[in-house]
Order: sequence, then C-alpha cells, then structure tokens
Amino acid sequence: MPSDARMLIAIRVVVVTTLLLAALIIQYTVRELLPINYLYTTAAITYGLTLVYIGVGYAASRKINLIIQVAGDLVVETVLVYFTGGLDSPFSFLYLVSIITASMLLYRRGGILSASGAVILYGVLGDLMLYGVLPLPEQSWFIPTPWTSSRLYLNMATNFAGFYATALLTSYLSEKLQKTSEELDANRQNLAELRALNQNVVESIPSGLITLSPDGVATFINPAGCLLLRREAHAIIGRPIAQLGFYAEGEWDEFRHTLTGGSVIRREKHDVAIGDELRTIGFAVTPLNTIEGAASGYTLIFQDLTDMKTLEAELRLKDRMAAVGELSAGIAHEIRNPLAAIAGSVQVLKKSTALNPQEQRLMSIILKESERLNKSIADFLRFVKPQEKRPAEFDIAASLAETLDLLRNSPELTATHTIEDEIVPPSYTIVGDSDQIRQVFWNIARNAVQAMPNGGTLRVTTAPAADHYNITFSDNGRGMNDADQRRLFQPFRTNFPTGTGLGMAISYRIVQEHGGRIEVVSHENAGTSITVSLPSSAATMRNAVA
Repeated sequence: MPSDARMLIAIRVVVVTTLLLAALIIQYTVRELLPINYLYTTAAITYGLTLVYIGVGYAASRKINLIIQVAGDLVVETVLVYFTGGLDSPFSFLYLVSIITASMLLYRRGGILSASGAVILYGVLGDLMLYGVLPLPEQSWFIPTPWTSSRLYLNMATNFAGFYATALLTSYLSEKLQKTSEELDANRQNLAELRALNQNVVESIPSGLITLSPDGVATFINPAGCLLLRREAHAIIGRPIAQLGFYAEGEWDEFRHTLTGGSVIRREKHDVAIGDELRTIGFAVTPLNTIEGAASGYTLIFQDLTDMKTLEAELRLKDRMAAVGELSAGIAHEIRNPLAAIAGSVQVLKKSTALNPQEQRLMSIILKESERLNKSIADFLRFVKPQEKRPAEFDIAASLAETLDLLRNSPELTATHTIEDEIVPPSYTIVGDSDQIRQVFWNIARNAVQAMPNGGTLRVTTAPAADHYNITFSDNGRGMNDADQRRLFQPFRTNFPTGTGLGMAISYRIVQEHGGRIEVVSHENAGTSITVSLPSSAATMRNAVA
C-alpha cells in the first residue's frame, strides 16, 4: 500500500476516534442538552469503510485506492451534514477537506472530480430535504428553518463556487509544489553526483592535496596525501602548516602576502622527515576562493620527488661520465706513451753507479709515481673503454664468498677489521659476466674497509628477490655527507688519499650495463650501506647487454 494512502487512513482513524471519545464524554455529561447518538453511527460507517480501504489498498493501485477513499469521505461527510441539520449544518466545510486532499494527492483532475462529487451529493441532499422527500432527523443540533428555493439555490451556488475554487487553487499549488519537488530532487541528484565525482577525483589523484584555512591550518587531506606523508588524516587536520614540515613559522607568514596577490608559490624541500626516511618533497600553494570569488583559504598540492631526483642524478652522472670518457680517452693514450718512455729512461739511469744515494732515492720516487700514474691511466681506460661482456650463468653467491676470502687475506685488512657475511642461500645462479661482477664486489668491499681507518666491521648480506639478487655491504665507518654521496660514482672523485676515484665509477658502470642498480644509504659518522641489485633472469641480462 502506498505511504500516502496509509497516512490518509491513519489520519482518518485518529480524527474519528477523537470525535468518538469526545462524543462519549458529552454523552455522559450533557446528554439532555446535546443529542449525539448519530455520531456513533457515523463513526461505525467510517471504521467499516476503513477496513474496505485497507483491503483495496493491497489489491488496487495507489490512484484507485485514493479515489475510493475520497469518495467514501464525501459520503460520510454527506451523512454527517444530514444528521446535523442538512442545509443549516456547520459541517459542510468538511467537503473542502476532501477536495483539498484530492487536489494535493491526485492533482487537478482529482480535485475537480472531488469537487464535482461534493456538488452532486450536497445538491441532491438539499433538494431532497427542501421538497420533503428526506425528512430532517429528530436528533438535529439545530431547529429547522424554512428554506425557499431561491435561498437554496443561492446557498448551493455559493458552496459550489467555493468547492471548485478550492479544487482549482489547491491543485495549482499542488502541481507547482510537485514540479518544484521534482526539480529539487533532480538538482539534489545532480549535486550528489557532482559531489561524488569531485570526491572521486580528489581521492584518485596521485598527488597529495591539503586544503588550508586562511590562518594556514589544515582542513582536509586526500588519501594520496596521507600515503605520501605516512600519517593518518586526523594527525594532519587541525594542525598549522608550519607543523607539517613544508614551511617554517616565519616563512609561511612571509609567503601569505605573496599568495594574497593571487600568485602561485612552488618550492622543493629536501630532507623532509617522513617516517624513518628523509625525502624530497615538491609542493605548490595557491589561493582557494569561493564561487563568489571571496578568499576562503589555500590549497597545497605536493609530490614525493625523491625517486625523480635520484633518476635525475643518475642521468647527470651518465652524461658526465660519457663526456669525460669521450674527452679523456685520447688524452690518456697520449700520456701513457711518453710515460712509458720516461719510466724506461729512469730505470736505465737508476742503474748508473755514478748516482749518489740522494739521486738514487729521487729516481725511485720517479719510478714509483710513474707506476702509480700508469695504474691510474689503466683504470681510467678500463672505465672509458670497458672490456667486452661475456654473459654466462655463474654462481654469484660462490663468487661473492671467494671475493670476501681474498679480502680477508689482503694486507689492507688489519687486525682491527672484521668481515661478517650472511650469504643465503650459499649457491645462487644468475646470468652475467662473472669477472666484472667480482670486480664490483672487490671495489665496494675495499672502499668499505678504507672507510674504517680505525677498524670496524664490514657486514655483507644477500637477499634473493623475485627477479633480482640483492647484495648489501654495510660498514660502521665514517660515513658520507650529502655532497660526498652525490659524487661517489663520479670519476676521479675520491675520499681516500691513495684512491684514483675510478673504482666506484667502474662498479657503477658495470652494474648499469648488467641491468642492475646501486643504492647508497649513508650518514656522516654513522657508516654506509651500499646495495647492489642484479637481475637474476637471463632475459633481463640479454636486454641490458643489447
């Protein structure tokens, strides 16, 4: 049963029950003054019709159910008007209630039909009573008054005009209200869809988004922002921007004047503490205005640029290494030839018996420095013109273990140095050039030992992944600052007095050409951790070689 039909039944039952209770009270208090037994008959008819309405409600449509209810109400109202004086009855206004109800629920057609029904019933009742066909009930409230035909028709005309006027006016207002309600529902639906779309857009963008109040307090953050900052939304909302790591207190107050003019402020902030890491964050702040153009705060959009900055540094390093190689390869060859002649001549002169001890010592220094310079040139040529790779399957775990054994027996390792390794599994096969990979292990391990001049522990661990084999070299030496980390893989950049600055550059190039990566994590006076990640699949290696 429709809800409006149920509501109409409920209101009718409440009204009739209230009248019946009032009748009972009157019956037992002023019985001689006001005979109202007919109200019981009217209430009984109403309750009976209510049962009919309920039955029809589950078997018929909403429209038919409402028509039957309105028709039944008109009949009950006619009976009530008859029992309370006919044409003199004060209850003729109840017709208007039914007309208004029909106009509101069934609109213009229902209102006109209801008004027509009221006209027919009231007119027939008046004619029957005027011409004595239907006598006035004995229990009438009022003393009957003589009615003339002219008075009857004037009364009917007045009531009929009121019935139709009420029907037309109420139906017009009801239709307008219905149309407005439909428009509001459509606008509400469009607004809900637009709000859902905006919500989906805000929640789907990969960049972080924070809205700020005019005072710089966070009022909203999207899920991507929570993910980038590694915080829950409740830990961000309500906090000033100075506490979020983007601006210092004084900086924000200064930049607010720039934002007032409608400008956009773009910044990059390095070493932002996010979780246990220091990340690089790029962000932009723009004014946030209402639809009317009034300032309502600011929007802050940010991204994590750490990986992008790392890639940019790698590209700059590759460009620099390529430029150095192209420029210096020829020079190295030109230096090496006269250097060999100089070394040979000095060796001949050193054998002369005419030299005193001081001259012999100087000759030895020249030879030693010539050998060191020749080694540097050889390393450089190996860097700018690496040997041709011979990829093949080999046991990288066994190769790593052998390299560490060699280092343990190297004179560079003192009694204060310790090498710990955790190579799991003890055997693991990948595709690559075993000699070049062994050179990478040797260079990184030697660097770690040299970074601990006063002794320390070098710990080497392995971690096979789905398609990569990871080797981590960790020392507790002096570590590196940001500047040292940026030039770690640059040629001729070294932090050790006896280094050539090519060992790590060569290692970087070998790993890159094998399709792998080198990641460095270091803190000054807190040690360094270098992770070499090499592809374990043959397909990856072939693509890297190609």
